[in-house]
Amino acid sequence: MSHHYQILQDTSLEEFVKFWAEAYDYPSDHLYTKNIGQPFTEERVHELFLWKNGGKLSRLKEKSVSDHYVSSISKLGTISKDTPPDQWLKDFGTGGAIWNIFFLHAWNPKFPIFDQHVFRAMKFIQTGKVLEIPSANRRKVEIYLKEYLPFYNLLEKELKNSPSRDLDRALWKFGQFLKWLKPPIENEADENSE
Repeated sequence: MSHHYQILQDTSLEEFVKFWAEAYDYPSDHLYTKNIGQPFTEERVHELFLWKNGGKLSRLKEKSVSDHYVSSISKLGTISKDTPPDQWLKDFGTGGAIWNIFFLHAWNPKFPIFDQHVFRAMKFIQTGKVLEIPSANRRKVEIYLKEYLPFYNLLEKELKNSPSRDLDRALWKFGQFLKWLKPPIENEADENSE
């Protein structure tokens, strides 16, 4: 299978991950590394969502974090880490798709983070085209479960010696680069917006 890991020349997956992970620069990354994999507390959940948001949360986003995620902390203590992601998202996916998937990742980091940038990176690697994530929440969850998880797991298995966090960082940075490189060639077809 041919993958487009870099725009101008062929490169190995290891070289791709090394290059793009080293280019990753996120000012609040300490909030992620300090809190990920730790038992959930209200403060940790808020700090993880501060990281995901890229900075201060608006009043509405703070309310969303409290209503949808902090309020779930006590229920999560009874859930097995072996719970399949589709079931977990069904049971705990009361917010927006991207934040629900991030909450899944925060609860169990074996499930990768998903957003517009990693979607764009995945589609470019698969097709050589710059595609944008659909806006419908249901479609985002479907893509995560049916496309992104198998794609990510395949890359992770192929990498073997590289930390998963490096793969996350590389895909995010590469997808961000693609956004600024040029406008999308195509858009992923949206279903009816929710």
